[in-house]
Amino acid sequence: MKPISLCIILSMVVLSFKMPNEGSIKVKFDTNPSGQEHVRVLNRAYEKELIDLINQYRHKHGLNHLKVHSDLMRASRYHAADMAHEDYHEHATFNRTHNGLKREMNTFRRISNFYKGFPNAENIAAGYGSPADVFKAWMQSPGHNRNLLNENAIRMGVGYYRNFNSKFKSYWVFETAAN
Repeated sequence: MKPISLCIILSMVVLSFKMPNEGSIKVKFDTNPSGQEHVRVLNRAYEKELIDLINQYRHKHGLNHLKVHSDLMRASRYHAADMAHEDYHEHATFNRTHNGLKREMNTFRRISNFYKGFPNAENIAAGYGSPADVFKAWMQSPGHNRNLLNENAIRMGVGYYRNFNSKFKSYWVFETAAN
């Protein structure tokens, strides 16, 4: 068998298996999250780059690296996707009704549905095209920068979602927890 044929066959075999959390999973955004939702990962490389930028920045400031926690990742991805699908940019969770957007759940209650520890900060952003762009904007904002350098944080999650039918197209979320 020629090497090219073998590569093609191996690629087809590998691509035929779905990676965890990367298949199409139905998530409803018109209700409040239960914490069981698994939003499809749209760009793992963007999320990893943002995590690396945050931890490098914390290291430069003498702070501990934040450990990535899968439940905080799910919470962050959910909120990024919810904002993209419902077309809003807020920390609280909103649901679209026939009368417009309705505020439904505060930030920490939403995060606590996914994560059973103590969430203590959230940064959101919309409209930025790359991890470097959103990270730079957060560094330049006093409140967001404070969250990046949160001394009490030990865990984090980040989420990225893109929806071309929404106002800002790209949505970013960073959440931390103290335990």
